[in-house]
Amino acid sequence: MLADSSPPPFYPCEGLSDLTLRFGGESEGLPHDCRAIAPSDEIRSQVESLKPRLTLDRYRRNLVNPDVVPTAIRMALVIGSLVFAVNHSDALLKNEMTRNRWLSGALSFVVPYMVSVYGQTQCQLSHQLNERASS
Repeated sequence: MLADSSPPPFYPCEGLSDLTLRFGGESEGLPHDCRAIAPSDEIRSQVESLKPRLTLDRYRRNLVNPDVVPTAIRMALVIGSLVFAVNHSDALLKNEMTRNRWLSGALSFVVPYMVSVYGQTQCQLSHQLNERASS
C-alpha cells in the first residue's frame, strides 16, 4: 500500500487556543480565526503521525554521513579544545595526565561531535517537515 503523499493539514493557530489562558489572559485576546479552528484530537494524532521522527538508526547513519561529518568535526575540535583546556590543561602542563584523565579528555571531543550530529539530524527532520508542508 502506498503512503498518502498529500501534505499534512496546517493549523496556523495550533496551540494558541490555550496560550493566553496559560498567561492569565482571556481567550477573547485571540483572533477570531484561532478560536474557530480547534482541531480534534483525531486530526492532531494524524498530523503527529506524519511528522518525521528521529530514530536511533537515522542518528547512527548520520554519525558517518559525509554531509554531516565535516561540520561535526569542526564543532568537536573547537568546543572539545576549549573543554579540554579548561578541564585538563593544568594536569597536562604539569605532566600529571593519568589514563583516566586521557579518557576524560577524549570525551571532551566525542561529546560535542555527537551533539553536533544530533543537532544536524534534527535540522534535517525540520527541513523535511517544512518541505512537506510547503508542497
